[in-house]
Amino acid sequence: MYSLYDALLKQHPRALTPAHCAQSTIAQLHRYFEDVVLENNLSALVIESLPLAAKRPARDKARVQDLARAGRRTFFFLRQSDALNEFVRGIGSGANGPELLLIEEQNQVNEHFVIIADARFSALLATVRGKANSTDGDEVIWTFDPDVVYSALEYLMARVTAEQPHQAPAFGSAVRSSMPKATSLQLTLSVTTKLAHLLQAQAGREIAINRIASAIRESLELGVVLQKTVDEVGRALNVHCALRVEGQTAGQALNYFYFAEGSAAELPLQEAVVELEMHSACLAQRRELFIRDSCEESGGNGKKFPVAVVPLVFHERFMGAFQVTCADPARAWQENELLLLRTVADQVAVAINHADLFAQIQQQALTDALTGCFNRRSFEMQLDKSLQMARRAHQPLSLVMLDLDRFKQLNDSSGHDAGDAALRMLALCFKDELRGADSAARFGGDEFALILPQAHSEGARLVAERLRARIEQLTVGEFGSLSASIGIATFPADADSRADLVAAADAALYAAKRAGRNRVCVAESSNPQSSLTVSHRDDATPAESVV
Repeated sequence: MYSLYDALLKQHPRALTPAHCAQSTIAQLHRYFEDVVLENNLSALVIESLPLAAKRPARDKARVQDLARAGRRTFFFLRQSDALNEFVRGIGSGANGPELLLIEEQNQVNEHFVIIADARFSALLATVRGKANSTDGDEVIWTFDPDVVYSALEYLMARVTAEQPHQAPAFGSAVRSSMPKATSLQLTLSVTTKLAHLLQAQAGREIAINRIASAIRESLELGVVLQKTVDEVGRALNVHCALRVEGQTAGQALNYFYFAEGSAAELPLQEAVVELEMHSACLAQRRELFIRDSCEESGGNGKKFPVAVVPLVFHERFMGAFQVTCADPARAWQENELLLLRTVADQVAVAINHADLFAQIQQQALTDALTGCFNRRSFEMQLDKSLQMARRAHQPLSLVMLDLDRFKQLNDSSGHDAGDAALRMLALCFKDELRGADSAARFGGDEFALILPQAHSEGARLVAERLRARIEQLTVGEFGSLSASIGIATFPADADSRADLVAAADAALYAAKRAGRNRVCVAESSNPQSSLTVSHRDDATPAESVV
């Protein structure tokens, strides 16, 4: 079976020129044709075929009711499986409601057309969804030529007679009583003017999307990308814009806002945050677009603004919500605006996922896989940074070097799995005993380095003694209790450079080993090998060679 689109192109090849349009633009143009009928209260014949949809928003249903009022004859070509089918049947058919013309389910042609026929106005739009083999739009034709509209009506009468003969008399009667005669220039201009604005707005939205895409490509800073996103969308739609990225755990969400110029006071920041959190929580459970148009009741006390919220989802993972709010209570969200939100939400979800992957890779590059502590490379970077801050603030900084005693013996007697378990337990001790500002790094093997900002040698010694005592309580299988030797050096008293500070702390560590292990040794001067203070247990063994 030929579609209306194909039939008209064959019959009027010179009068019709297909144009490629986004599906949202086609849907909006369809609404503009309907607006001529509704805004001018025309008693026109309206015939529509909508693309198949398993679910229809409330606005589609309201549109059908509006078109069927005022004694207007309306016909809808629908499949039995279309969500609008039951609604049309529920309104009632005939003179008091729209009439339904069922399309066979096996018909693979997914048509989309609207025909308006009236003594004052005639218009036609026709396309076939997916005919252009493109995911971002279809080839569409539209015209205000009465002759082309007449041809379309003749074709549909023949089609209804062949496929639904019992409805052919009513359909034919409606067509004959509404034959197009002429087209009002004023009404035609109203549609073409809206179309020009639509295309101009579409161009602005495409520019916004391109700018957001560029920001995603050019920046690895997620905060920069997300703020750019809300700014561009807010300016493109002239709305308040908010974006929320949920954290991996509670309390880590990130919020970004853009307030349309001149209207920020109407929507306080605190209210915007609360509403965004509420919508994000709802979308986490039901990941669907949420719309509140101007025509909907507020449902409670206080002023409610038109709002649209899109979930951020990547591969079934919910990431947050993207929300736009308009201070104009008469605002009704258009399909192309909602498409923009979905498109941007998809881009943002990808950007968040890429940022997470980058953070994971960066974390893996800077941390030790076994213990979760920093590795030696990141330790050197962190120590340089901490020393610079200590110099600027004229504050001390202590470096603690720690080594498990008889670690080789542990590995030889109990196996490397036991040795790995000991290192992991040691890392947990650091996590429990150190401050948030302190850093723990695996320097190599069983040797660890701890950076203690703003810590004098005495304060560092107290921390080290607490750690030594905590480690002494750890046991590993048949090997028994663990112990550690610890060395401390402090900037600027013992050294004024990274290399010298590490050397001083390392020398103090080996002095603790030589003094009998399981003790803390503190460097006292810039020459740590010649002047050391050793703190040890009373029952510790005497000095012995380091193994």
